[in-house]
Amino acid sequence: MKKLLFIPFVAAAMMTSCCCDKELSGSDNKFCGNVTFMVEPFLFDDTRSSLTDAGDSIAFAWDNGGAVGVFPVAPVAGVQTKLALKDCSGNTTISSFYVSGWKPTSGNTYAAYYPFQNLLAETSHASIPVVMTGQTQDGNASLAQIGGRYDYMYAVSGVPTNGDMNFEFKHVTSVVMLEVTMPDTATLISFTLSDKGGKDVFTTSATMNVATGVVTPVETSPEFTLSLNNIRTTETSKTLTLYLSVLPTTTGDLTLTAKSSSCKVYKATIAGKTFVAGKAYRVTGVELVDTTTGTENGHEWVDLGLPSGIRWATMNLGATSVEDYGKQYAWGETKAYGEEDPSNLTNYNTEYSYTKRIFNFTTYKWCNGSATTLTKYCTDSRDGTVDNKTTLDPEDDAAIQNWGGAWRMPTEVDFDELLNNCYWVWTDSYNDSKIVGYIVYAVKSTSDKGKIVYEGETPSDIYSLSDTHIFIPASGFRGNSPSYYPGVWGNYWTTRCSSIEGRNLFLRGEIIRYSWDYRYLGFSVRACL
Repeated sequence: MKKLLFIPFVAAAMMTSCCCDKELSGSDNKFCGNVTFMVEPFLFDDTRSSLTDAGDSIAFAWDNGGAVGVFPVAPVAGVQTKLALKDCSGNTTISSFYVSGWKPTSGNTYAAYYPFQNLLAETSHASIPVVMTGQTQDGNASLAQIGGRYDYMYAVSGVPTNGDMNFEFKHVTSVVMLEVTMPDTATLISFTLSDKGGKDVFTTSATMNVATGVVTPVETSPEFTLSLNNIRTTETSKTLTLYLSVLPTTTGDLTLTAKSSSCKVYKATIAGKTFVAGKAYRVTGVELVDTTTGTENGHEWVDLGLPSGIRWATMNLGATSVEDYGKQYAWGETKAYGEEDPSNLTNYNTEYSYTKRIFNFTTYKWCNGSATTLTKYCTDSRDGTVDNKTTLDPEDDAAIQNWGGAWRMPTEVDFDELLNNCYWVWTDSYNDSKIVGYIVYAVKSTSDKGKIVYEGETPSDIYSLSDTHIFIPASGFRGNSPSYYPGVWGNYWTTRCSSIEGRNLFLRGEIIRYSWDYRYLGFSVRACL
């Protein structure tokens, strides 16, 4: 494994004699002499106040088993030759190459690159693949993953008629060192840098011209992720040192997001930066904050790590605990069962006065007492007065009107994201409460995304209630009688309707699906923001 080490500037010189048993061109003027390879260190850059220069550098060091590729480029071009490292034990800064079969020609120019790749024969020196994704740091303060795979370098040398042949390698990447402090004990599994403006500032794949060092982006992204192994904090040691290699870029302000094995999310923000090839950048004093849970306008939410960043309420609208069914609302109404709504007096049976006790078209706010007299959200003249509205207005959104702040009722797209990116487990007694429903976990593995464990099936034993999750109870629904099927199934409104019917997520032990049901029915609401 190649290494990056904290050491002062050291040239890594590899000197060998030339073997002359294979030609790379038709010339008889073959070079014989010493071939020297030198690698520049990553010098720390302290051009921003948030970065500090410790006065040292990060220098490359060779190790056994590595290799460089060398191309003849001009005036005669050709395919690469692999030069393998050997005899590195005991001295990682000086090594030799085994060069049997390599016979450089005097007067030709050669370009070398690292790390070596097995390329197709037609791959030229101007199109070496550069892949920056997949970086994984194993252990706190380890640089091993960068030197072996992600420290892309190039060098050019001519072949003199006499004297030595010198390759001075230059880095095309930057090394970023992040020193972060955690608020609690955790085992971390990933760390992501994201441009707050959402711009594609990180190059994730590219090609490199090893004769010029020019890197041409192929794929870009607004975020860059470092996977983590064996990186933990303890009560007495909560500071971590992380390293990643990036291609040169200029970013806006960056969000730092760390995720733990229990799916907790920690975040911080740092100022934007220009990363220059061959430079190292130390970011210190970053204090991460647990953003897995929080409150909005007095109501709790959970971050399940969804792609959109949407956070979900920990309990139903009107509930006083996670297990509580909460209140139930007709679609487009903001007053629930048992609540007074003087504005809707004309549509209520006089027996119930201002207080809603039954759910049918005679008591539904947005009609004149029947399924053919809709007064709002109507797309068919047979159902009432057409306005072609199919999405809730904010004034009719129960979450907005009851909880305020940034809370809102979910769309079908929001529920789709929850279904497709979380791990759903049916339980017949959430937290020993005897309340049934689905536990919706933030996934610990991408293979668990979108999986549903129905009633009678066995869930994975890697998930527990100590992991990040929400609970969605099977809260039943309301119609002409007080309550139907509580503890058997649940219906949760979305913001979408189609004339007399509203779209909702229907769940029970053996099924989860969408349903169209009469808008007047009393269903549950799970808010998001």
